[in-house]
Amino acid sequence: MLDSPNFPFSLTKTAHDDVESGLYSIDEAITSDVLRAIYSNVVKLFLWDISAFCFVYWVRHVSPLQYLGLSVMPTARRWLLYLFVTGLFLGTIIGFEAIVGRHTFSLVGMPFTVTIPDILSYIVSPIIEEILFRGLLLKELASLMPQRCANLLTSLLFAGIHLPFWLSHGGLSELVLANTVGVFIFSLVAGWLYLKSSSVWPSVVAHIVNNCIAVFY
Repeated sequence: MLDSPNFPFSLTKTAHDDVESGLYSIDEAITSDVLRAIYSNVVKLFLWDISAFCFVYWVRHVSPLQYLGLSVMPTARRWLLYLFVTGLFLGTIIGFEAIVGRHTFSLVGMPFTVTIPDILSYIVSPIIEEILFRGLLLKELASLMPQRCANLLTSLLFAGIHLPFWLSHGGLSELVLANTVGVFIFSLVAGWLYLKSSSVWPSVVAHIVNNCIAVFY
């Protein structure tokens, strides 16, 4: 559950690898789903978002809330556009899964109970991830290169941070490759939403809905 980014102002590679290995060991040793979800999100919050806030405040010398797109809210008309694009993307994914993957979107048999791990995984974690990858990394990269290139690079990093967990639990397989491609494509859409809105919230909404829909497969 714990992912690690290639963060520009992190520790040296050797020290970072040691820290990452230790954090993964702790994560794997936790048997409670609730405690594991809490641990994963707390670690990501401190390693990713607190670091991002500190970087913006002490290096960029601006308000982190504004710089990271947290205090920027699109107009109602723009929200309609972003929700339409999000719905179009998710509808395409559902159709693709039904035709190619033969996976049917179904509500049958779902318990419809909300647990703490559900809230952390499907709501809190997307917010944490979007603040780092769209609010900081994409914004920083877009100031150094064309926006399309910045979005591609950010999406590669975003897909890459999911691989360690998948590979450690299932090894290299068609499912892992398919999930990686799916996460990469989603990241491109989330990046487009951020670049068009300068707000992290449209991509947060898309991320939350995308995660929730995945439950029904």
